[in-house]
Amino acid sequence: MSDLKSHLAFKVVILLGILAMLGPIAHDIFVPAMPIIADGLNSTTNQVSISISAIFLGSAIGTLFWGPLADRFGRKVIILLVLGIYTIAAIAGAFSPNIEILTISRCFQGIAVAGGRVLSATVARDLFEKETLGKAMSIVMFMAAISAIIAPLVGGYSAKYLPWQSTLFFMAIFSALVFILFLLFFKDRFKVGSKDVLQISLIVRDMRTIASRLSFLVYSLTGGFMLAGLIIFLSSSASIIISSYNVSANIYGFLFASVSASFLFGTFVGSRLVTKIGLEHMIKWGVLFGLVGGSSMMFLALLEVKVAYAVIVPMWIFMFGYAFVAPNAIAAALQPFANLSGTASSVINFIQGMIGVIVSFIVSFFRHDDALVLATTLFFLGCAAFLSIRLKRYKF
Repeated sequence: MSDLKSHLAFKVVILLGILAMLGPIAHDIFVPAMPIIADGLNSTTNQVSISISAIFLGSAIGTLFWGPLADRFGRKVIILLVLGIYTIAAIAGAFSPNIEILTISRCFQGIAVAGGRVLSATVARDLFEKETLGKAMSIVMFMAAISAIIAPLVGGYSAKYLPWQSTLFFMAIFSALVFILFLLFFKDRFKVGSKDVLQISLIVRDMRTIASRLSFLVYSLTGGFMLAGLIIFLSSSASIIISSYNVSANIYGFLFASVSASFLFGTFVGSRLVTKIGLEHMIKWGVLFGLVGGSSMMFLALLEVKVAYAVIVPMWIFMFGYAFVAPNAIAAALQPFANLSGTASSVINFIQGMIGVIVSFIVSFFRHDDALVLATTLFFLGCAAFLSIRLKRYKF
């Protein structure tokens, strides 16, 4: 196993961080432009928000096969395939004549996003163990958070000055550049698996073995409930802040970026704390912050405080906590599966993605421009994350 002080290992972690940027860029640059996308496609903001859910649906589907494919064919070739699909899907989305085609292209983009998330965790697990793995994952997510700060600023600027297609062209250019980086600078050290790796019966057997481990299930659920909070914020915050509170798209981009900055700060703090207090304590503290964020937003919503910061400030707290949970829940869940890290990464990302998709589907029946709906959802997701982490105390 490698140490982060190794120059080669650190270079790989940086590349993985760039790969992990695919997800934040896919949705964070898109969200501020949702109102003008709706106008451009003669649609509604609610319909455009479905394309955000489509990314996470595609991501949940994609997690099922990227891990096994990486275990069979190696990491590099699958990473390049992921980046190719992402680029093509972004270009297809830019040329969409209607909201239906855009939603389908975004679903395929989500499949590629899943590959970026699965492969970044898988390669990190190839190189590191225990708290060092948690620290590596924190660096990866720290870099992803940087892109999550820049992306909404670009999206807000694009929404004001450029055609809506510009956001998708930016995604295509970014992923093409990342493709070149991995082609030239990434060396795959993973030993390619046998053809048996892709036998459906063996894949199902391995997935059942992985998912039957209580600790794995607990960490997957905890991270999934926190991720669902982020997904709901992504799909509804533009309607609340731009449409209901009459905030301009570029100002919304700055507000959105501040939420991403909170996640960035959380990953920065978390990467330094994890080696001192351990993975599990990091996850527990993160869930506590998430619960405080959801509770404070619901309190302000019940008081009918209708200003943008009544949504944004509680999200700072929630996202700071999510930064503690996300990398460490993955690291803790993958730790027992050194020989099945690709498949295990697929399973945890599938579980977390499906939680987000299901919660998003339920919330879609309520008003997207109502802060109380967002606040109530965050509160209950925080409670669910708290209860799920408590499950680890019990033996079944």
